Amino acid sequence: MLDTFSKKNLKFGSFQEDQFMENHLFKTVDHPRLLVLACAVMEQELRRFQNGQAEFKFLDYGLHRTPENMTKALQVEIDQVQEEDYDGIVLGYGLCSNGIVGLHSSKHSLIIPRIHDCISLFLGSPEAYRKQSAEYPGTYYLTPGWIERGQTPISKYESYARSYDEETARWVLHEEMKHYTRIALIDTGVYPIELYREGAKENAKFLGVAYEELRGSPQLFRELICGPWEQNFLIVEKGHSVQQEMFLDL
Repeated sequence: MLDTFSKKNLKFGSFQEDQFMENHLFKTVDHPRLLVLACAVMEQELRRFQNGQAEFKFLDYGLHRTPENMTKALQVEIDQVQEEDYDGIVLGYGLCSNGIVGLHSSKHSLIIPRIHDCISLFLGSPEAYRKQSAEYPGTYYLTPGWIERGQTPISKYESYARSYDEETARWVLHEEMKHYTRIALIDTGVYPIELYREGAKENAKFLGVAYEELRGSPQLFRELICGPWEQNFLIVEKGHSVQQEMFLDL
């Protein structure tokens, strides 16, 4: 359980955050063996930092649609490796509509980016995401991985059109998307962005909104796999669970 929580003094389990970073967790391990559980839309961004010690398992993007299903699926994956000799389990997820709240391991520490959702990972920092959100609050973000494995406005419409007539499908999509004023394609540098540009522009045209490309950063992806796990990360000690309060001051 969460013993105490404040912006300057975070305690998760029996340790204090600023005393329990990378060197404390792995002070006797030169190359920690990690299991990485992450959303499939970020597979290529994470695999570029494969160091021979990290094992990856990527879960379907569709889990985001029902956060309680995300919690169940991730907990199953964590429980299945309780007998494995990992030094830690890395989660390639943010709070994600509370989809990771309650996750716990009786044997392994959980290493988690302290972010609301994965856009901070693709942009490189929570600060970069906050800046974009303040300047362009009505933004629908796309990445190549998101286009390949996630959802786009057009794919949402096509899904609705299988259940409704065309007019109703367009109305449902319009109601869902009416607050968006921009589509932003994030270039993380691992895909040839020109292969995805036209598709992203088509989605912007379909919604009748502005289109822009943003330069992403590998910084948080690198830190997620290689450390150091400092101000942008949580380390939840074995026997303790992820709590919503850990993310409240973001």
